[in-house]
Amino acid sequence: MKASLKISLIYIVVGTFWIVWSNNFIEYVLADYSRETIDLIKELDNILYVLLTGVLLFFLIKRQYKYMDDKVRELERGKQIIENERLKSDHSKKQLDQFIIVASHDLAGPVRQSQGFLELFIRKNQGKLSQNSIDFLQLTLDNFLKIKAIINDLSMFSQLSGLERKEERVSLDEVFEKVLHLNSKKIAEQKIGLKIAPLPSVKGDYKYFIQLFDHLIANAIKFKDVSRSLNIEVSAIVHDEFCTVEVRDNGRGIPIENLENVFYVLKRYDYGFIKRGTGMGLAICKRIAEGLGGQIWVESTIGKGSVFYVKLRV
Repeated sequence: MKASLKISLIYIVVGTFWIVWSNNFIEYVLADYSRETIDLIKELDNILYVLLTGVLLFFLIKRQYKYMDDKVRELERGKQIIENERLKSDHSKKQLDQFIIVASHDLAGPVRQSQGFLELFIRKNQGKLSQNSIDFLQLTLDNFLKIKAIINDLSMFSQLSGLERKEERVSLDEVFEKVLHLNSKKIAEQKIGLKIAPLPSVKGDYKYFIQLFDHLIANAIKFKDVSRSLNIEVSAIVHDEFCTVEVRDNGRGIPIENLENVFYVLKRYDYGFIKRGTGMGLAICKRIAEGLGGQIWVESTIGKGSVFYVKLRV
């Protein structure tokens, strides 16, 4: 029961009982006295009622304030505990990101050297080894390339944890011009249909926008439906202080149960086919979008395609 309702009920019950009981008692006890005396006693009784109810309300309100103060202190203690845990979590996260960056740097050298030695060995012994041996070595080389890609993406993902919001104006038209240039070979070879509407300028960092949308375009190409030509459409809607960029494709689509998981680190879904890539592309997109003060989400239908939405500040 709320404190205000409790106090009101106590006041009504006590007041009603006092008025009915005291008036009848005074009339009975002072029946032999004059009417003036009885009226005077009733007035004194009313004054006494006001004083007693005032004292009662004072203690009830004081008790309620003490209860509220205790709750406030309890909330403040809980808030301080949460803040301390947040600081510990941030510190641990920074240490982990720093460890990943250092480890990635230390691993990159040996992997790069091993890759180079293996490529050189395959070239020099192409005609001396059996085809099975060459295939085995080529498979090993492919695994080195995958490891190298994972190391690069892990390093990039960790570096994005300290991403600072920038207020510089960036033309998304220029961003997509660069992104299409980076993917021009794939677009030409696979005869991908592209339709890009005029796009606005947004607040952020040019190089990070290129990484974000390059991953989205590469993702659409990677998961195209082989039964039809791939079409990619890019458009934008500006509303208030935000711009929502839509990257739409007619690829395979994503099962509804995986729509949230695709943005997690090392989550890869190829729906019955061999899993490809490092599984970090969309996780990097999410970290960039959120780091720049925006959001990213996806809607998809199996067999029809997907639409990635990126909400950015304008």
